[in-house]
Amino acid sequence: MSQDKNKIIGNTLVVETLQQMAKNGQVAHSILLAGPEKIGRTTIALQFAAMLNCEDTESSKKPCEQCRTCRLIMNKNHPDVIHLVPGNVLCRGEGGHESHPNSRDIRICQIRGVIETVSRYPFEAPWRVIIIEPAEHLGRESANALLKTLEEPPEHTVFILISATPHSLPETIVSRCRQVTCSLVNPKIIEQELLLRDIPPELASKATKAANKRPGEAIKFCHHPDLIETRNMKLENCKNIIAAGNTDRFQYASELANNWRKDRSMVYEELEIWSSFWEENLLQTARTENLTHPTIHASLTGLKAVDNAKNNLDALVMPRLCLELMLLQFPALN
Repeated sequence: MSQDKNKIIGNTLVVETLQQMAKNGQVAHSILLAGPEKIGRTTIALQFAAMLNCEDTESSKKPCEQCRTCRLIMNKNHPDVIHLVPGNVLCRGEGGHESHPNSRDIRICQIRGVIETVSRYPFEAPWRVIIIEPAEHLGRESANALLKTLEEPPEHTVFILISATPHSLPETIVSRCRQVTCSLVNPKIIEQELLLRDIPPELASKATKAANKRPGEAIKFCHHPDLIETRNMKLENCKNIIAAGNTDRFQYASELANNWRKDRSMVYEELEIWSSFWEENLLQTARTENLTHPTIHASLTGLKAVDNAKNNLDALVMPRLCLELMLLQFPALN
């Protein structure tokens, strides 16, 4: 197993909290692992599963990352560590139930599979770990079906719900979980780790800048450097949209709304580009101008508009409406 591949970049406090929980034996049966995407939440969840089940009884630091159990867990091949995502995972397909590999939601048939699985003891590990990601894709029926199991969890089972928008989850679910929050990572830490992985300095610097404090994105850019140029082209397109009139802005909003129906992740990625666009304008201006400069106020207004759009999309507001509102709120730049 590549230790580089599974090493967590940043969020040291989160890792230490989980290590202490595993070491003391005071394991929460339901954990809500909150935080932005592409910062290592899934890796942290897998590491915690490995901490609980590591076979090395002598080492004071777990996981050892060397034993059979650790290797299986980190490679997502352990029978007692289940990564539940939208699709067919744990769907039994009973009663002529149609397959749904491309589903965007975690369906009630999958949760029924979870309930059936956790009713039995783990196959070989001390703990069975169910990682549900993204938890915000639990439908109402799925969340209600899961609730009773979270209320009375089997002693040998830990649920880890991963969510970028914990506020969008039902309060009944959130209240039964111990929330652990992951954060964006300091770019210096990301770049340093990339250099330790023998990434060429110039590429490490470009990837870090493009990643916008997300280690997962930085690693992706290192593996596919051409994506950095794609991102730069999107940032240039942001400038063109800002300079355009309302007709072009509405056309762009319509295109985003159509993409939302096909693949919501595409729209969230586009919104991250907009966040980067406004942040870079803000930082560049702050280096040379005082805090009353109009571009600083404009950039803060733009960032707020993007955040509002994300929150509205999470709250299931009509996508075209909230995207049009975001674009109308974007100020002009000199």
